[in-house]
Amino acid sequence: MRLEKHNADEMTPLERIYAYEHGLSYDRIPSVPFIGNVRCKVGGMTPEEYWDSAENMVKAELMSYQRFGFDRLGIGPNTRGISDALADQVPDKKQGSLVLDDYSKLEYLEPVNARNDLVIQRFLQAAEMLQESAGEIVPIEISIGGPLTIASFLREIELLLRDCRRNGDKVQKLLRIIVDSQKSCIDAFAQYGVGIAMADPVANPALIGPKLYEKFVFPYTKELTDYALERTGKKVSLHMCGATYSIWKYIEQYQLNEISLDNIVDLDRAARELGKKVPIAGNVDPVQSMLNGTKEEIFADVQKCIELGSSAEKGFHLTTGCDIPDGTSPEKVDWFMEAARLYGKKR
Repeated sequence: MRLEKHNADEMTPLERIYAYEHGLSYDRIPSVPFIGNVRCKVGGMTPEEYWDSAENMVKAELMSYQRFGFDRLGIGPNTRGISDALADQVPDKKQGSLVLDDYSKLEYLEPVNARNDLVIQRFLQAAEMLQESAGEIVPIEISIGGPLTIASFLREIELLLRDCRRNGDKVQKLLRIIVDSQKSCIDAFAQYGVGIAMADPVANPALIGPKLYEKFVFPYTKELTDYALERTGKKVSLHMCGATYSIWKYIEQYQLNEISLDNIVDLDRAARELGKKVPIAGNVDPVQSMLNGTKEEIFADVQKCIELGSSAEKGFHLTTGCDIPDGTSPEKVDWFMEAARLYGKKR
């Protein structure tokens, strides 16, 4: 199956994004609802069936584009894939127990070799298949999660946050292994011409505060975004949960295609302040609008976000404020894209 331009649009996503970024005429604003497991429903499969098969990942992505016509395709390995690959190195794990219940187990961990790891290989296969089927039509991004969130999958979030204050050297050692694993993923996927996406919800300043962000998140995220641009030639799409105002001074230093913002962030303020430094994206409410909202409410939220975000000097992409929750009807995504085509036309 090879993708073609969506029949509701005048341009392909690649044509649209190029025109938008270069000040040329475009049909509508780039729009990417974060559809989560809605893709599985569209593809006629369970999330487990999606996760376990490269063919199913590709099928769900292609069918979702054919239905909705949004402006980016994305697959893992995500936080889960990289944390699973690291966890597999630890011997004698008990079902349901912490992977790193003791930091002495760090001796078992080394950076994942993405080209050889069995967990990562199915995502490499999916990336190759997606690029062949869709790479001339729509951008493709590979999510590598976020370092602190991957660490929380191995250590547990409450313990990890305590460790940042009491055992910072151990956390730094763990993060070094994780970041080198993520860099190995960037190296492996770069051959397919894809971009890189990141999300680090545990790095939310409401959880860790700006001081710990500066120490345990900023240097590693800066390293990864710089490295991704160097290896792929593309800037990173980063999503951050929560009210991120206190860390904008760090975010603006990253090499970003976009920073997508939680729906609780004031998009007007983000456009005026953060949008002077990096492209911003946001931030239709994934719960009140997408899960629970009527068609009229989704249209109103999309219209508001476009009106507020479009003043950003470095550019604006329409997205949801986070992944759309499980149980959201695919029809809601239809309405999101219908509203994007109505209110996102070039003025």
